[in-house]
Amino acid sequence: MKRLGIVAIFILYIMAGPAFGYWIWTPESGRWENPKFAAKDTPEDQVVYAQKFYEAKNLKEALREFKKLLKTYPLSKEAPIAQYYVGRIMEDLDNLYEAFKAYQKVIDTYPYTELVDEVIEREYKIADAFFSGKKIKIVGKWQMPAKDKAIEIFKAVADNAPYGKYADLARFKAGMSYKDIQDYNSAILMFKDVIDRYPNSSVIDKARFQLAECSKLLAVKPAYDQTPTNLARKEFEDFLKKHPDSDMAQDAKNVVDKLKSSEAENAYETGKFYEARRAPESAIIYYKDMIRNYPDTEWAKKAQERLSELEKK
Repeated sequence: MKRLGIVAIFILYIMAGPAFGYWIWTPESGRWENPKFAAKDTPEDQVVYAQKFYEAKNLKEALREFKKLLKTYPLSKEAPIAQYYVGRIMEDLDNLYEAFKAYQKVIDTYPYTELVDEVIEREYKIADAFFSGKKIKIVGKWQMPAKDKAIEIFKAVADNAPYGKYADLARFKAGMSYKDIQDYNSAILMFKDVIDRYPNSSVIDKARFQLAECSKLLAVKPAYDQTPTNLARKEFEDFLKKHPDSDMAQDAKNVVDKLKSSEAENAYETGKFYEARRAPESAIIYYKDMIRNYPDTEWAKKAQERLSELEKK
């Protein structure tokens, strides 16, 4: 039997040729293996071997050797290091979304590794790149904006460490990304989350302002329902009360004025509607209410003119 095994090895070597080397029978795996494609005897040796390729900027070989470690020694203390380097290599190759997935696997598979903080920081920077306009590769040279990837990664960063260094910033920028793609409801939820979870955050005033801003953008001026506009104005007024000295205070005040004018215009048009329907009593109620609540608007003057005409009749 031993002689037959030697003959088989020799025949395999001849068939494979010098390019592939020789194969040997390994009782542990129960199969023939080529030492050229086998991992080193220990995970320590394998990670050192792979790192040498990485330091020499031979990324293709480095990736192969780190993946070999993960396949052969998945439970070793070197495994999270290997997975981390897979992410680093993807970053170096400018495959940022693939890098994120590799980094996230570090956290999902090896949550107690000392690399968690560095991995989260790298994920945050990748999300920030997509947030700032970095496009994602599709096929060949084709690329497309990646706000959806920014949202996905920012949310992962916040979930990975809910009260970590980047959690509040990640949630805030996820909200801004939602706003950029006009998903205002999701943006509002993110900004509220920042306000509720991180009252001492450096972006708390910005989160309040953006919450009000998104509420305003949701106020799509329906014919007679001013609820969204009213809510938006209240959000901005709440921002002004809590941050009167903010750099954005004047902007907030300008928005409040515009929203008040919009509400006044709507009330005026409602009064005109009742006039057209020959219901002057209802029109008078709206005009008086508008003059009382929005005295400084141009619409209050128009309402007063209509009120005077109706009262004469």
